[in-house]
Amino acid sequence: MLLREYEFTVIASPQLTPENSTKTFEKYEALLLAEGGEIIKKAPWGTRKLAFPMGQQFRGTYMHYDLTCSPDSLKEVERLMRIDENILRYMSVRLGENVDVEMRKLEIAKAEAFASSQKEIDPQ
Repeated sequence: MLLREYEFTVIASPQLTPENSTKTFEKYEALLLAEGGEIIKKAPWGTRKLAFPMGQQFRGTYMHYDLTCSPDSLKEVERLMRIDENILRYMSVRLGENVDVEMRKLEIAKAEAFASSQKEIDPQ
């Protein structure tokens, strides 16, 4: 099975309670992982002001993923998000094909360690 690496960012409605937004994100994560995909890194970015209003919403709850999944799984998740009133926007960016997940996890960990060491040197 072909697995591709993606960056996937989702903006959910800020009207959702934290429990409901977690359930919403988990529902889509299960679909992405159904065909052998794997989440490499999951980063909740919290509730932020939107760059421009979407409908009547001026804020959104962001979640960012680095993941591997099949193209069909991603296509189905995007289809369901288009009709879900709790999802304001989503964006997927394909990074590569036939990815070694363990190697990517190591690369991300090294990048984070380097970034945190730079903060210790220059705490601005």
